[in-house]
Amino acid sequence: MKLDFFNCPKPASFPQELSLAEPPNFVTYEPNWELVNLAAEQFKDYQHILVIGHGGSITSLYGLYYAMHDRTKKKIYFLSTLDPDDIAELKAKLDSKTTLVVAISKSGETVTQLEALMHFINYPLLVVAGQDTPLYEIGKRLKASIINYPPIGGRFTGLTEVALLPAAIAGLPVQEFFAGGQPLYKQFAGDNLAWKLASVIYQLEGQGYSNVFIPIYSHYLFALSTLIVQLCHETFGKGGLGQTYFVHEAPESQHHTNQRFLGGRKNIIGCFISQDSYRHQTETIVPPGLHSVPIKNQHLHMLNKVPLGAAMQFELEGTLEDAKIKSIPVAHMSLPDRDPLVIGELIAFWQMYAIYSAILRDVNAFDQPAVENSKNISFNKRLGYKGLL
Repeated sequence: MKLDFFNCPKPASFPQELSLAEPPNFVTYEPNWELVNLAAEQFKDYQHILVIGHGGSITSLYGLYYAMHDRTKKKIYFLSTLDPDDIAELKAKLDSKTTLVVAISKSGETVTQLEALMHFINYPLLVVAGQDTPLYEIGKRLKASIINYPPIGGRFTGLTEVALLPAAIAGLPVQEFFAGGQPLYKQFAGDNLAWKLASVIYQLEGQGYSNVFIPIYSHYLFALSTLIVQLCHETFGKGGLGQTYFVHEAPESQHHTNQRFLGGRKNIIGCFISQDSYRHQTETIVPPGLHSVPIKNQHLHMLNKVPLGAAMQFELEGTLEDAKIKSIPVAHMSLPDRDPLVIGELIAFWQMYAIYSAILRDVNAFDQPAVENSKNISFNKRLGYKGLL
């Protein structure tokens, strides 16, 4: 992983007090590999996996799976909505004989998850939940397999059993994901790339930059976008502080959000993510009969035998160079490729970035007080619908 800055302040020195502090528990956590391997063996015959959950309990798994789904024949479906049409489509598509349902929740009392689960209780069920919670009790009564949720906040569980166990059932290389994050975790108490980005973005917030635009120049890595946004918004978007983060897949984003990024209000930071190499070395071949087609004062022949990986790089460089010309602050994170070690490192990076960002703003990194009231209001409206209030 390489990180470059343009039109940005210099990263702050790593603070001595952080070097002396205890790291958060997710940094030193070791999954129960015996349990992970047993689950992978027990449920290996299921070709389809339906994961029901919300937020941090599924965003890491979503990113891991879609970043690597081209390397497994098994299919994971994600249900995090009560949309009746989506649920009906899933029920019509997924046979209970070939589908394992995995319900994941630390609190075990997320009402929307439990409502969705009720539509699949006749399927084989694996529950990952906190003990003595409603979901845990449901698992017991339905005689489901139950895994205890580790003592870690959901959005920081990407390299724990919460994400790795269902990923293992899907046949993904979970030990490599875990190994990829360890070198960065070991740097938690000293200067590292996550600290550098956090300190730069924090300084820019103080200069009036209230938005962070993250274009990801990789179709597969874009799946991690929801995790990145959640880590940033829920970890340090509180106390009236923290920027708005929005992530788009690039180069598609160049056809809409570049207008805002390059031509709108000057309150936006760019944080580009790209990969240097791809599994397939594919060249564009232009048929001879099309060589003379005019395009931008040239001819279509100029595209002949240009590798797609190089074309992706040219698209990145076009937007990056334009931002530099316009004096827009930009960070560029370049990844060597898209292998499991890199993906594990990327998850660890954004987890640590979020923690450092909370420390810089002096807010509690592990709560999310602003999301609870709306849940309570929604729950009480259900009581009103039943005429129980």
